Amino acid sequence: MKKMLALTALVVMTAAEIFAYNPPVGGEDLFKWTSPDLIMGGASATGGAFLNVVPPSICYNPALTAREDRTMVDFSGTLFFNSEKVNLPGDEDSFFGAGFQLGTIIPTRYYVFTVTGQGLFSGFNTFDVKDSVVFHGGASKDIIENRLYVGMNIYAGFYFGDNSDFTIGVDFGALYYFEKDIGILKKPRMGFSLLNVGKPLSGYETYGYDYDNYGEDSSYPGILTPRASFAATLFDTSNFDGFFSTDVSFPTFQNVVLDFSFATTFLNLVTLSAAYQVNFREMMEDVNNAVTPSIGLNFHFEINSSKLNKPGWERSQVLPSFAWQEIYKGIHAASFGFKANLGMADKSAPEIILWDEE
Repeated sequence: MKKMLALTALVVMTAAEIFAYNPPVGGEDLFKWTSPDLIMGGASATGGAFLNVVPPSICYNPALTAREDRTMVDFSGTLFFNSEKVNLPGDEDSFFGAGFQLGTIIPTRYYVFTVTGQGLFSGFNTFDVKDSVVFHGGASKDIIENRLYVGMNIYAGFYFGDNSDFTIGVDFGALYYFEKDIGILKKPRMGFSLLNVGKPLSGYETYGYDYDNYGEDSSYPGILTPRASFAATLFDTSNFDGFFSTDVSFPTFQNVVLDFSFATTFLNLVTLSAAYQVNFREMMEDVNNAVTPSIGLNFHFEINSSKLNKPGWERSQVLPSFAWQEIYKGIHAASFGFKANLGMADKSAPEIILWDEE
């Protein structure tokens, strides 16, 4: 009888742990806040409306980098500032927070390898994701050329502050390009990923949805989070192109989050992007994150200089970017980024000469 009672108690406690859900506001998107490209819509399993792949894109689908054929380096930083202090009982609110991200994509003959690391430092009462440093490393490749790509990440990180904890796990992803257009939708693609398969941050005292229970049941980002996405080109002309994407994800299978993004490219030089998110649990708890859409700009510059030593690198590309969003109750994020694609894009098939006709 004692064994049966002990087993029942264990099952009840396990079930309570599994179904407890009180992450901090913004915690489900922990890995996007340090990159302007992700804030403006790139936090997507298809890379967002305008397929703008950067190293931290693997945090949302490890397969996204598989089409990259040039080495990329990327650095970004975000400044958070609070225009509306929310002083909760016994806790003064903060004015400033910050984050940074540094990563690289390295294509090889068989795989594309990606490494990215981010630091996030935010202790706002209404955006209480605390302080963390997390590293992701991924590998991706094509399964069907120009059609199907797959990828996998491993990640590990540390969280510190009043208390400390760690996270470790793996991510899986796939990206599929349709062979034909779908009606007016051109170049359609779909992305699927299963994220945060491992140990999330837990036992860390944060303000979750329920402000009255500080630190209770706080665990983030959502363990076992499936994500699906669809994206396509809406129109393309000689001077303007338009794109869109939509995502749905299920953090911890206890929430539904919808993401939408739109982008327009002008003369292949400037891209204007906007994104909007609907987080149903945050809306239900009256801590709705959908204050305003995020907006952002990407600039495209080609380097044409014979002074670069490595052959082909005189056609490198640099892409600075900027994004802004009021994310939670007066908390603003201003994010800046800089990435460089090194070398020439390989868009032509290899030329094979069987014999010389001289």
